[in-house]
Amino acid sequence: MASKHKKTSINKHYNKIFIYLLFYILIMFAGISINGDLQSNFGFGILVLLIFFFSFFIFLIFFGQFILPVLNLPERIKAVQRLILYLLGDHGPAFFVENGELRERRIDRSKNGPGVIILDTASAAVLRTPVKYKGAIGPGIAFTERNDLIAGIVDLHIQSQNVGPRQEEDPFAPHQKGESNASYEARMARRNETLAVTRDGIQVCVNVSVRFKLDSKPGEGNSAYGYNPISVEKAVIGQSINFEKPEDNPDRITSWKWYPVNLTIDILREYISKYTLNEIFPLSRSDINLIDLISNQINQRLTQSHYYQIDSYGKELNETVFSKEFDLLTKRGIKFIDLSITNLRFPAQIEEELHTRWRTSWLDVANNEKKIVEHEQAIQSLSGQDQALMDYAYGTSKHLGSYPGTIDLSPKELLTSLLKGNLDTISQDPELSSLLGSEYKDISELIEWVRSQGDLS
Repeated sequence: MASKHKKTSINKHYNKIFIYLLFYILIMFAGISINGDLQSNFGFGILVLLIFFFSFFIFLIFFGQFILPVLNLPERIKAVQRLILYLLGDHGPAFFVENGELRERRIDRSKNGPGVIILDTASAAVLRTPVKYKGAIGPGIAFTERNDLIAGIVDLHIQSQNVGPRQEEDPFAPHQKGESNASYEARMARRNETLAVTRDGIQVCVNVSVRFKLDSKPGEGNSAYGYNPISVEKAVIGQSINFEKPEDNPDRITSWKWYPVNLTIDILREYISKYTLNEIFPLSRSDINLIDLISNQINQRLTQSHYYQIDSYGKELNETVFSKEFDLLTKRGIKFIDLSITNLRFPAQIEEELHTRWRTSWLDVANNEKKIVEHEQAIQSLSGQDQALMDYAYGTSKHLGSYPGTIDLSPKELLTSLLKGNLDTISQDPELSSLLGSEYKDISELIEWVRSQGDLS
């Protein structure tokens, strides 16, 4: 039945050619008949007809290369074919894809003939027929065949996805007065996107920002952002489909952009469940920030084939395990870049308990931190004293190093050299010069006195 309908449609298009040709012949014969003998001018009419069609095709070939950004002879031939089909009304859709977004005319949606797709340097797509995938197309121009469809479009830029509650809202607040049911459900949906539970059963909600892109090298595939057809095919073909939703529902196919985000949130919930609230927010100052530690662990699992495992109590084990998440991203042609975790939020009761705990224990915490600071200060003071003694010893004895080791210095020469070292130490330091002006004068006079004396031995 479909074949019969297709044949009927094609016949209609070719009927247009015969109508145009017949109309041209009638006009030509009418002109010849008016001018005189039909039989003597018949050959001339045929010649004019041939010249017309030859000029028409030359015109299409010449201007076809300017209408579309074709680069070689095969592309020019396809461009001319599409122009001819357009004149016959048997053409397919003409699409333009910019930054991963499809631009089309509504009239082209019903066309199923051979068409053309132009993609900018940041876009790529995958073509399919009603029964199979044909492959990826990248930046530039692509010619589609009859019944070709776009299976999916991807943006080659670095992608960024943000999930979690909004900055100004309380995700744990009950249904507020004046808040519509739709707004309340949307707020709960945003909360549940990143909701996690600690080891001691406390709910935590955060904001997560993730950056990623299709796996490719910059400049690859005639694109500054990198175009790898294998990665494009993996990303589009690997998109999940919700068969419970109708075919015309845009949410029926889950975009590849949500895959890294969902993996990140799953790992985040896994790590949050390994720690208690007191471990995440310790009373005393800790050198380890657990949120940064969790972020680093998630980043390792999504960018490396192996990572160090953490047990159920948050302690790192000295053994590496295979990262299934990294393997899944690789199979989808996606390269993870980084993430950030911000705005930890708790139910109002937990927030109040945290504030109460800090208010009642702030003095003990301050005293403990004071002891730590005083201990560090004492260590730094002793270290400074040792360094000062070493600097003084070096400055005082540096003139002794200018004498050969074989020379036996007299007591007078030895004392003079040490006194000179003290003078140099004072004169080379501006702060010492301003503080020890009288001492500098006394040492100078002492050197002169030593020189004026006889043998000190």
